[in-house]
Amino acid sequence: MAKRREIEIPLILVELEDDNYHILIETQFSDQEFGKWVIDTGASKTVFDFNQDEKYTLSDNQLADIESTGIGNVKIETKTGIIANLKIGKLSVSEMHVGLIDLSHLNTLYKQYTNEQIFGLIGSDFLFRNKAVIDYKNLKLILQY
Repeated sequence: MAKRREIEIPLILVELEDDNYHILIETQFSDQEFGKWVIDTGASKTVFDFNQDEKYTLSDNQLADIESTGIGNVKIETKTGIIANLKIGKLSVSEMHVGLIDLSHLNTLYKQYTNEQIFGLIGSDFLFRNKAVIDYKNLKLILQY
């Protein structure tokens, strides 16, 4: 069995209100544009903003569309897509499968408190697969791949 490699990715701590934090990472798309993602340990699936349609292609198998539910059991229309190439620190991810949802409500919230635009939410599927450790003290995400 091949030994897993470890990388550290700097975290960006955003305080939206007093004592209300989100942690972000920065990624780079194949067009060299950078984008911020929220680390969401409560999300079972990694999702991407479907409004960023130049960054993904729809999955061929839309039967694989998932039904997402947010806090409060509100159902969210979800498609599936593939981001061809994404760099997360030194980790290159090809064909990252994501749920596609409308993140405009989240970006509206962010505009009230920050200058950040959120492209997606990194969910537990990605965190578990890459044996993620969140080091809050040193503000870094440690991945084993």
